[in-house]
Amino acid sequence: MAEGAALSKGDVIHKRWMFCPVTGSLLTLDAAAGVARSEKCDFQRPLEDLDDTMSVVTVADMPDYQRRYALEPLVKSKEQLEFEETLRNRVRATVEEPCPRCKNPVMEYYTMQLRSADEGQTVFYECRQCRYRLVTNN
Repeated sequence: MAEGAALSKGDVIHKRWMFCPVTGSLLTLDAAAGVARSEKCDFQRPLEDLDDTMSVVTVADMPDYQRRYALEPLVKSKEQLEFEETLRNRVRATVEEPCPRCKNPVMEYYTMQLRSADEGQTVFYECRQCRYRLVTNN
């Protein structure tokens, strides 16, 4: 392949990583017209103006990426499904505290040590009826 040539698959040139500076949307490439244009506004630029360099990631740490950006996977692993089922079936302590949303008189709670050891635990409350969640730091 010639230096600076774009990878292509049929009529599609893989330079779609360029974005519209007005709307932030992905530019669509029109090789016949020689421009990259936004489908959301009238912005367009010549294909020659696009940078031919691109980073390709071949290895990704998906659990780290999902944790960093708080993403839920579209397809969950068997272990994740089993863990979620365990969480749904767990028995928690209860407290006679009305739910702020539905006024149910009893809420479930559990605690976790999320901050440093010399600070109090974080208490997580969840309403049995409407599943409203409340977090407090003690």
